[in-house]
Amino acid sequence: MMWPFGTKKTAPTAAPGNDLAPADSVRAEMLWKAGSVYLRRKQYLKAIASLLEAHELEPSRLEGRLNLGAALYLAQRPDEALEHLKYVLAFDPQNTIALLNLAATYDALGQTDNAIATLEQLVKDRPNWADANYNLAVAYLKQERLEDATLALRRELTLNPKHDAARTLLNEVHLKPRRKPAPESDQKPETQAGNDAEISAD
Repeated sequence: MMWPFGTKKTAPTAAPGNDLAPADSVRAEMLWKAGSVYLRRKQYLKAIASLLEAHELEPSRLEGRLNLGAALYLAQRPDEALEHLKYVLAFDPQNTIALLNLAATYDALGQTDNAIATLEQLVKDRPNWADANYNLAVAYLKQERLEDATLALRRELTLNPKHDAARTLLNEVHLKPRRKPAPESDQKPETQAGNDAEISAD
């Protein structure tokens, strides 16, 4: 899945209740910054070590928790990433990078429904965000939701006509065989005349 991970410079944006001694504050700032550098260099284990130490000193730093969650996911530790990403979103529910990372984490944990719900929320809040519709289409395909995937890919290509991966995937979706309707003998009988009850399409 193509998850456009981003790191954020760890500017001092924190949840309420953050009081550090000056020495600890300086130490935490250095560790957050070092962790961000390691993350950009794809040195995930070093990034995690630095970010975890910073987190012990300053657990409410939102950008730091976001980068720690991303590093844990990229180091194939999605169960640990979940806590940090949810923390960020509790204070900043429309944080685009946190939502993308959370969706990827759910996907890695096999929670496709949660991944889809997260991406659908992102597309609703930020309909023009690059790659959001593409990732949503990939998630839909895991559930064989071909029509939904097609619509998401068309939205992505409308926003970004040069998105080669989306165009390739759309062509592959068009080549996939659609499910044939069930034979008449297997279909549920229609409601009898005079019966106003509707049959739910489960």
